[in-house]
Amino acid sequence: AGSSRSVLELRFRMEARQEQALLRRAADSEARFQRIIEAKHRSLGEKQTQLQTQVAAAEEALRREKEAALELQTEVSLERWELQQNAKSLSNLWPDIEDNSAAVQSAHTKVLELRHEAQEHLHDEKQRLEIASSLYEFYAVVSGIRWDMESEQTEGYIAIGEKARAFKVEKPGSKESADALWAEIEACCGFEPGQS
Repeated sequence: AGSSRSVLELRFRMEARQEQALLRRAADSEARFQRIIEAKHRSLGEKQTQLQTQVAAAEEALRREKEAALELQTEVSLERWELQQNAKSLSNLWPDIEDNSAAVQSAHTKVLELRHEAQEHLHDEKQRLEIASSLYEFYAVVSGIRWDMESEQTEGYIAIGEKARAFKVEKPGSKESADALWAEIEACCGFEPGQS
């Protein structure tokens, strides 16, 4: 019985060692699986954090794009409204534009007419000035009148033949002054006053 007991104890010890080895392997395997699972959890947590960051960034970009699209839509709507208002204003203003255009055309025609009249008037004045200048030269030669252009008074002299007489006009443009000037001319010609 003692030997069967020792065999049993031996067997029991072997079985216990095998069980302990199995338990150690199981514990090692469990620890290894636990580390693998924890590593997977960390990796999944990091990936989840990265995905959440990417989703947040994508949502922010989408929000900005929506705001930009809304802003653009608002601008387009405003421009469309302004164009419609301008079109209505233009259609309302068109009769005024036509009236103003006609008025401008009429004014242009009047300007052309006035320009033509001014040219004719200038031509007539030039002819009158040439005639007046010729008459002045004729009267100056015939009457012998020479005006003193440097004097501040209206004065000069009359020279006919060998006679010369100075004169001064007291009231320029009056009948008395013209008569007095003709009297000087007649006196220079040798006529007695009242002879002509």
